[in-house]
Amino acid sequence: MIKKANLEKAIEIYKYMENDFPESEIPDFDKYLKLTQNNIHSVYIYEEDNQEVAYFITMEKNNSGKVLISHLAVIKEYSGNGVIKRFIKAIEEFLSDKKILIVEVESEKNAKNEKELEVINKRLNYYFNAGFEKCNDIKYFLYGVDYYILVYNVQDKKISSNEIVSAIEDIYDGLFPKKNLIINLFNSQY
Repeated sequence: MIKKANLEKAIEIYKYMENDFPESEIPDFDKYLKLTQNNIHSVYIYEEDNQEVAYFITMEKNNSGKVLISHLAVIKEYSGNGVIKRFIKAIEEFLSDKKILIVEVESEKNAKNEKELEVINKRLNYYFNAGFEKCNDIKYFLYGVDYYILVYNVQDKKISSNEIVSAIEDIYDGLFPKKNLIINLFNSQY
């Protein structure tokens, strides 16, 4: 079951994020709090057997149907045993009225050592195993960090890379200076 987190629960989720994501992908706490309080992003909890086992954070502009999942993770003590597949299936059902889910995953180029490379590859496989596809024709930098854009088509309709880029630009519009987001598009389909 997925439910929206209240502010107190969203603060607890932030503590999980500190264990589940590289430091470069964790927003400043005050900014995270502001995004939560102003409903700019939404924090959700996934439960199995009345236990919180995973969480995700979304951003969507003007009910466009194009949702950016800024953070998605299974809480470490619950990982394995197919939780990620059930979690993604639950997200798909929960967001079934949306067109597409978009995630950003750091590129291997950002790895400073073998351990970081292993974490990045594990995260990529995590999403690929859940049904996300990489947009090979989008080159994407956020605050100077090289990311891959991965998409999950909720409604099994092809969406062009142009639409994906437009959705990302719309979602981030006004959240930070435009110079911090660089997107290069090489083709029109992913």
